[in-house]
Amino acid sequence: MYRAEAPLPGRGLPTLVDCAAFAYHVVGSLWWSDRFPHCPLDGVPKLRPGHGARHAFYREDPEGPTITLPRRYRTTGVIIHELSHWVLRATHDLPNHGRTFTRVLLDATNEFGGAERAERLADGYAEHKVHVGRPARRSPDGRWHYAWDERLRRGRDRAFLIGHADQEGNEVFSTGILTSRAHGKVHLQVEGGAVAIPENAIWSVVPA
Repeated sequence: MYRAEAPLPGRGLPTLVDCAAFAYHVVGSLWWSDRFPHCPLDGVPKLRPGHGARHAFYREDPEGPTITLPRRYRTTGVIIHELSHWVLRATHDLPNHGRTFTRVLLDATNEFGGAERAERLADGYAEHKVHVGRPARRSPDGRWHYAWDERLRRGRDRAFLIGHADQEGNEVFSTGILTSRAHGKVHLQVEGGAVAIPENAIWSVVPA
């Protein structure tokens, strides 16, 4: 994944003040608040200078989330990368740099770095065989949901709460154990039996 990102460092930001201004620009946008309302402007991670640190990194500190930015990593691309970790800080069931992370990063790169940069990142992912999650899906209440596909892929024999539409298009939530995925359907063992949910009707999958 890092090899895919390496040719796309982004615009340089000389100081932490410049980095903070860009982070606030991203998190304060309508695009961001529409997709990640759990990561609001008043919760932007504190930026640390990282004297002696070899890499930039996101971390949950006792006083709150932080992003460490050594001087050579103060670029727009690195900040988008680390803010993507902030978005997914509560998804402990998923890999740190898994399919959902690469999808969030690709979407954010497209929005804040431009379509050309996003296309080059997608090409880099393909070249280095980096898996990218499926696009986010919007639920009837207008919320965007990431991670639904990665959880289905990894979640056999795990309990999930799945938001989906029934045959009449009504909003339904089903809780059960994921037993299999076959022929475009997700099979859940639920209380009293089993259900098969068309995968294209699912918008949300969260651990139960």
